[in-house]
Amino acid sequence: MTLSPTATYDLWNPKTRANPQALYAQMRQEDPIHGTVGPVTGRRFWFFTRYDDCVAVLKDQRFGKEIKKHLTPEQLVGQPVDSEEFAVINRHLLDLDPPDHTRLRALVHKGFTPRIIENLRRRIQEIADDLLDAIDGQREFDLLEAYGFPLPITVIAELLGVPAADRNRFRAWTKALLFGINEEQGRVAVLEFAMYMHAMIEERQQNPKEDLISSLVAVEEAGEVLSREELLSMIFLLLVAGHETTVNLIGNGTLALLQHPDQLQLLRDQPTLIKSAIEEMLRYDGPVETPTLRWAFEDVRMGDKVIPQGDLVMPALLAADRDPAHFADPDRFDIRREPNKHIAFGNGIHYCLGAPLARLEGEIAIQTMLRRLPHLQLNTAVETLQWNESLLLHGMKALPVRV
Repeated sequence: MTLSPTATYDLWNPKTRANPQALYAQMRQEDPIHGTVGPVTGRRFWFFTRYDDCVAVLKDQRFGKEIKKHLTPEQLVGQPVDSEEFAVINRHLLDLDPPDHTRLRALVHKGFTPRIIENLRRRIQEIADDLLDAIDGQREFDLLEAYGFPLPITVIAELLGVPAADRNRFRAWTKALLFGINEEQGRVAVLEFAMYMHAMIEERQQNPKEDLISSLVAVEEAGEVLSREELLSMIFLLLVAGHETTVNLIGNGTLALLQHPDQLQLLRDQPTLIKSAIEEMLRYDGPVETPTLRWAFEDVRMGDKVIPQGDLVMPALLAADRDPAHFADPDRFDIRREPNKHIAFGNGIHYCLGAPLARLEGEIAIQTMLRRLPHLQLNTAVETLQWNESLLLHGMKALPVRV
């Protein structure tokens, strides 16, 4: 099948990055399983914009991660195969299929049980209050920089056992790898991260602590359960996924409230609505636009289309969660929406392991912010907000507010 780059659905346009929903609604109506060619890579992509199709792709093991096991040498040409430098951080849950995925998820899941997450409530509340104390008296500030970013990175750093003082280094490495302008930035970030973590792993081998890194190091030392590459990759994934998605949840959720003052006032008046409010924030403008890459391992028929073996598939989570076939009046922001079975955290075997933690952080962050900043307002026109260019993470670069 031959596809050409198309201007009909300009998915990579900066204006689309700021507001992809309008384009996804058009695609869902006109071409819900849309094949196109990436403008830079020349690779073939298939975008899915209907809820049922997205769920089907996420659950279908004919679409997967480990292309070297399923594609021919000819099909691998031009595919994004990791260099040796990047391979050291790409042996984690989001890059693996069963059985390795099953083995690693079982190991890490122990650190994210409901009891462990709920026990973090008091500490998350302390962090939220400390961050708002630090900006007390300021009339204008960037909510993401002052609050949305440091809260989740501090939580995941403490859970892992990484010094909070180093959180800005991890933020810099994450930005270089997820939003970097060139591959060299990524290589430097990987090298610096790997050197930092090798030193921390060696320190934990000598002096174990009550943290997740020590637990993972103990598993690595047990033998064939966890390799050093898998250990580094898992720590990297937990640090990145453990804060980037929650930054976007706090930022996008706050923006949705500020744009819908009736819902903002309702939440102020009825704080017990916070759980359903968080679910609506996740559905309405979720933190992840599309999941990490997966490929068709064989020719797969979806509706009236055939996805050829070796093509990339991109289920658009944002589009699925505005599908009118599943959500009444989907473009309406309603913090009392029921039912609300969104897929902001994915579906199937790669469903987000940290979803309970992200939900708890979001609840505490938003509720504390509304209580302590009663006059919070957006400090710029919505049209001037800058959004990340990534098709993976859906979030703003900054959220200027005044109080």
